[in-house]
Amino acid sequence: MLLRPIMTLFLCLALPALGACGFQPLYAKNQVGETATDPLAAVKVDMMENRVGQLTRNILLENLRPESQNQSPLYELKVDLDETNVDLGFTKQNEATVSDYILTGKYQLIRISDTKILRTGTVRARTSYNIVQSDFASLEAKSAAQEDAARNLARQISNQVAIGVRSVE
Repeated sequence: MLLRPIMTLFLCLALPALGACGFQPLYAKNQVGETATDPLAAVKVDMMENRVGQLTRNILLENLRPESQNQSPLYELKVDLDETNVDLGFTKQNEATVSDYILTGKYQLIRISDTKILRTGTVRARTSYNIVQSDFASLEAKSAAQEDAARNLARQISNQVAIGVRSVE
């Protein structure tokens, strides 16, 4: 019973402190009415190899430019992808029944004006799929796993880019 008033008092004192330390929500609007996603439209996403790279790039473009804004690029995003399949479940005949698909992306966010690297890192997405007797079904399961991993990886990279662009402002 005594804990509730203490927590309320703590929250009332902590909220103004967040504004004083420079905290700003990532998607908050400024005085002009622009959100933090507006500068993200100025990020140029480099081309990536193979089908999974194309999926990842397209999802990144959707995340960074939700309203199809085309600004002149101020930043460049380079992503190198690495794909790995790890077989997990095995039958008595030593045939795989489950596989892990791991997609690793090393990214660099570069300011174009002075080629300064603003943010760099590695993110990883992992998903599993079943390997069945039907080759078509196994290929479809792997394709779905690749799409899920690409979406997850692109979401992680988009968040890191938003933080990198926001820290420059």
